Order: sequence, then C-alpha cells, then structure tokens
Amino acid sequence: MDDKFKDFWEIRLLEDKIYFLELNGWLKHEFLTWEWWILVSFLVVPWVIWGKLVKRENILEIIIFGAIVTIITTLLDIVGLQYHFWDYPISFLPIIPRAFPFDFSMVPVAYMLLYQYFRTWNSFLIAQIIMSIIYAFLGEPFCEWVHLVYYIKWKYIYSFVYYLIVGFGTRALILKLVSLSKHQDLRTG
Repeated sequence: MDDKFKDFWEIRLLEDKIYFLELNGWLKHEFLTWEWWILVSFLVVPWVIWGKLVKRENILEIIIFGAIVTIITTLLDIVGLQYHFWDYPISFLPIIPRAFPFDFSMVPVAYMLLYQYFRTWNSFLIAQIIMSIIYAFLGEPFCEWVHLVYYIKWKYIYSFVYYLIVGFGTRALILKLVSLSKHQDLRTG
C-alpha cells in the first residue's frame, strides 16, 4: 500500500475513534441537559420570530444576506476552533459544527432583521452598533457563563468589531448586487 494511503487510513481510524468518544460524551453529558435545551431554543426561536416578521416582498434579498452571514460566521468558527481561540463545551448535535445554533440561527437571523428594518445607512449603522454591543458584551458573556462557549484566546471586543465588519460588509455587498441587478433589468426590460 502506498505510504500516502497508509497515512490516510491511520488518520481516518484516529478520526473515527475521536468521533465515537465525542458521540459517547455527547450522549452522556450534553444531550437533553438544560444547556442543550438553551441551544435548541437558540436554534428555533429566532427562526420563529423571523418567520413572523419577514417582509415577503424582499425575501430573496434578505435570505441572500443571511446566507452570506452564515457562511462567514461558520468559516470564522472553524478557524477559531482550529486555532484554539475558543471552544464549545456543549453541542446541539455531535455531527455538525458545534456552534450550529449560533452560526445558522442566532447570528444570521439578527442580521437579516436589521437589514430588513433599517434600510438607510444611518439607521443600519446605529442598529448594527447596538446589535454588536448586545451580542458581544451581553450575549457572549452569558453564553460563556452558562458554559455554551469557552474563550481561550478571544476577547469580547474582537467579537464587537467582527459583528460590525460582517454587518457593514455584507450590507454593502448586497446593496451592490441589488444595484447591478436593477441596472441589468433596465437593459433587458
């Protein structure tokens, strides 16, 4: 057998062992605990609220905004976990990203609602700063306090800046795409 494949299979066997350790730990110490139920609510409640508040006439634009935020947030989480900036002592499911309720619900839904309700740059700026303060300096300390996240080499101020950059950057991108789309519609229409 080629050395490359031998190494591949050795790594795969170790990954399988780690996964089964994680699965057993999750079943014994995480699943159905009160912390797990908080994660369930963090996953479900924002989407219920969003479903009631979303304006259907801009839904595609809003969903694209949320999808971009989800991708960016998930990628940052992967990097942060890999480089030990933080860790998640409890997970919603052991087979998906540990921060799934945050990356796929709490964060993108908040951004989508901001994008929907604060249509001017000034109002969005103020709302984005308020959301960033709430998430970075209230939400994250709460999540650390209840042991949903553990910050190793990360500070709340970094999250504050991250929330601002993601919000402003994604809004600028979406507005540019909408502008290009309308310009294209005028040419073909």
